Amino acid sequence: MAQNGSWFHAVFASPEDARYALKKLGEAGVSAKDIEMRSSIPLEGIHPVGAAPKTWLPWTSLLGGLIGGTAMFLLVSFSSQAYPLPTGGMPIVPAPTTGIIVFEGTAIGATLFTVFTVLLEGRLFRMGRAPRPLDRYLAAGNVIISVKSSGAGSQEWAKGAMVTEAE
Repeated sequence: MAQNGSWFHAVFASPEDARYALKKLGEAGVSAKDIEMRSSIPLEGIHPVGAAPKTWLPWTSLLGGLIGGTAMFLLVSFSSQAYPLPTGGMPIVPAPTTGIIVFEGTAIGATLFTVFTVLLEGRLFRMGRAPRPLDRYLAAGNVIISVKSSGAGSQEWAKGAMVTEAE
């Protein structure tokens, strides 16, 4: 366990060890907002006591789909108005063709917004920066739990909760 400013870090070899440490931290009264967990492997159902994982992913995907679909509908609409072609009383762009283009715009909008949200929430926009000291543990498949300390008492609780399982 190393101290980095006001954060304590612990490295665990397995998700079960991390789950136990989170349980001990919850019992010690450490707030979920003072705990950060990082892993290179999916950790299904493992989160600090009293906290549920929060993500903007469903909302940004929906927004991306709406923006993409609307943009493609406007593209088809404005294109047909800008270049009116005589079609003998038929619509310039028929509804099935418009539907296909709107569908594709919705799909690409939702996909792009989803990818951007995943990159943003995963803090993966660190291009060109040197590796952080604990990144080697993440690369090896370990789980890192960081606890923010707000005083001497909370430092001891965090140490005790995590050292119990790390030993």
